[in-house]
Amino acid sequence: MRAPCKGRRSGLAVVCLTLLLGILANPADASEIPYDTRTTYGEVGILDMPSARMAPDGQISATAGFLNTSQRYSIAFQFLPWLEGSFRYSRVAHVRGVVALYDRSFSLKMRLFQETADFPDVSMGIRDLLGTGLYGAEYFVATKRIDDFDVTAGLGWGRLSDVDTFPNPFGLIFPSFKTRKFAGTGTGGTVDFGQFFHGPSMGVFGGVVWHTPIENLNLLIDYSSDKYKEEAAGGAFKVRMPVNIGASYRFLDAITLTAGWFYGSSYGAVLNVATDPTTNISPQRLGPDVPTPVIRQPKQQVDALGLLIARNRPIDPRTPAKAWITLHVPQPDPDTLALTSALVSEAAGVRDVNVMGHTVLIDAVLGRAPNQQCDRYAEIVSALAPKVQTLAVSNLSDASGKVQVCSIAHSRLAYTADNTSPENVSPGGTAVPAALPPQDAAKKIRDDVRAQQIGVEALSVEPEMVWLYFSNGHYFSEAEAAGRIARVLMADAPPSVEVFHIVSVRNGTASRDFEIARSALERATVTYGTTKELGPAVALNAPPLANPVLDRAWEDTYPRLHWDIGPGLREGFFDPQKPFQIQVLAALNAQLDVLPSLSLEGRVEADIYNNYDLNQLSNSQLPHVRSDIALYLKHGINGIAKLDASYHTRLTPNIYFEARAGYLESMFAGGGFQVLWRPDDERFSLGVDLYQVWQRDFDRLFGVQNYHVLTGHASVYYESPWYGLNFAVHVGRYLAGDYGGTIEVTRRFETGVEIGAFATFTNVPFAKFGEGSFDKGIIVHIPLEWALPFYTRSSYDLHLRSLTRDGGQRLDDDDRLFEETRPTSYGELNGHIDEITAP
Repeated sequence: MRAPCKGRRSGLAVVCLTLLLGILANPADASEIPYDTRTTYGEVGILDMPSARMAPDGQISATAGFLNTSQRYSIAFQFLPWLEGSFRYSRVAHVRGVVALYDRSFSLKMRLFQETADFPDVSMGIRDLLGTGLYGAEYFVATKRIDDFDVTAGLGWGRLSDVDTFPNPFGLIFPSFKTRKFAGTGTGGTVDFGQFFHGPSMGVFGGVVWHTPIENLNLLIDYSSDKYKEEAAGGAFKVRMPVNIGASYRFLDAITLTAGWFYGSSYGAVLNVATDPTTNISPQRLGPDVPTPVIRQPKQQVDALGLLIARNRPIDPRTPAKAWITLHVPQPDPDTLALTSALVSEAAGVRDVNVMGHTVLIDAVLGRAPNQQCDRYAEIVSALAPKVQTLAVSNLSDASGKVQVCSIAHSRLAYTADNTSPENVSPGGTAVPAALPPQDAAKKIRDDVRAQQIGVEALSVEPEMVWLYFSNGHYFSEAEAAGRIARVLMADAPPSVEVFHIVSVRNGTASRDFEIARSALERATVTYGTTKELGPAVALNAPPLANPVLDRAWEDTYPRLHWDIGPGLREGFFDPQKPFQIQVLAALNAQLDVLPSLSLEGRVEADIYNNYDLNQLSNSQLPHVRSDIALYLKHGINGIAKLDASYHTRLTPNIYFEARAGYLESMFAGGGFQVLWRPDDERFSLGVDLYQVWQRDFDRLFGVQNYHVLTGHASVYYESPWYGLNFAVHVGRYLAGDYGGTIEVTRRFETGVEIGAFATFTNVPFAKFGEGSFDKGIIVHIPLEWALPFYTRSSYDLHLRSLTRDGGQRLDDDDRLFEETRPTSYGELNGHIDEITAP
């Protein structure tokens, strides 16, 4: 019987042997691998051949690969732990009769099996999913760890089927798989399933990576099944042998440089820069220190709760008023007071608490889910009263006298108050300041919140609660801003205040009410608890539609003028004549808030530097809604980018509305509206936008052209529970008058970094659309706070298209309500909820 890997050539025998050893060997811990190298194509692999390895989940990588006269620039993203995607732009010299061919391609690699003690990583990849096919190749590859070596072997089709070839096994089953069409002559941009794993032959490749004892140094060798036929035919490249040898070294845990001798004829190099979007690049930031929490004495907590309950309880004229909380000890101890205040402030329905030895009796109004209430009571008791063994709940106003016994599983966290601390010292050890008169307390609160670089829109200090409306233009996370304000209120609010209402205001609209029980926040500070452990004691509410405190505060503060001058950037990528075009500009931004919900916005741009090709005219068969960018830059290099009026409001607690009119963007003027329904506790949101717009003159001043169109979309957004994946579908009419839909898939990390892709399909035929066939690209959203050592809400946004055409184009910001409401959305705040207790 013949060995399954036996072949006619020594190269194939080496690959088979290394794969066999990899499968039989016991792998080392994968965490010991210092890093994985990138190929000249930008994918995780060896030198020119891919491996089955995946980068760390979420990693973003930029690669420049140089091999002879070829240049390859790639952006790769580990979209899921088992899925790698990369976009590549290449310059290939002397192929197909041209001096230099610029090629765009998109690649995917999917891990099918993860490495175990007895089995290697196995992945499947496609190197040219949407391109012209110049780099078209498909493969299956396996990689196994053997001590300090990564051993790889694979089977390839297309360009990877030139060396050690075998008949295509799929062709034995389906004869059509024996034929592979010649690619590279069309417009590209479409998925040609008739190419994948097709062709008369299948090649074999492999290689070894040695993670040397020298830290961050790898030695590499791979056996290639690509003969570079296209490049060799033009005389630009010569393959003398299918072996590549090189070394790679990693600097600063982020930069990798690889160099080697390729194909016995050429030197090659790869420069790779990788970053992790799951954690902030700068762990420390310049800015205000987080306020120190101040904790009241237990008796102050209970007195405050009594005042709050006395205010909220219904008045029954037939019975004399009495306190709802009765403590059955002459000198209540701090533990009992802490337990009582916790149950009243953090759990629903509690009216009275009685502690008798190892038993706690609760008088409560039971709702529709009594078992859930019982579980919540037991959770609080287990954390704060470790000695309690029995918990009984009853509604004493119910004549049936039914008693429910709740099971207790004691938490490892326990609240302990310092019984020996003096009256002016909190359990946490921080001195409790003397209570200020309400007017002085309000002034100190305003001053201390503003010292956190947070705006105070309105403030009301009542005996039992505080309403503070704030505007956050400084911190990326709205929860962090609320947490800092809560710390200020813990220190400055009178001891009788038990409830904090911290309300976020955006665009003149109250958008989120952080309702926080003060005593719960104090206990979380003492026990190092998290916000999630506080349950309903921290509520993310939709604020009321009527906010008289805010309205009164705004009467004398409008109109308001905001302005700034700063740099700007405009990018153009992948043009065949000039692959990288850029404009650096200075921008004056101004906003006049006439009323809380009505604003005038403007942006004027002045050119500093640009290398755009201003003489390149559009050949589009569609209305030139985007492809005339060169004319706008030529005649309107300095001009008005935006000048409009906008009105924001909330129609219901969860429905937002915006209307805009004026010069909406650099290319279009007009007017329209957006409506967004974004309910709490739901992953779905629905939006509608509709605009009538006219194309602006090329000088970007006040004139408009004859072309006009009614454009708008219905949108569905879904924030999934898987890996932070977000999905959006927009269906409607686009700027060129075409009808269709756009699909967006992105992955958003808690740092705010978001990477994804979009594709738009309309009723415009691919041939009429032009090169690229349909609109598609990569979505990049990077909050600058992730990368910089200071707090900021600024971000860098980019829709990276392989080529900008006129089909499937939308108005800038035609769905901006969704992005504007994201910081205070329920889903976004849940991801940062613990920043309320630990900002």
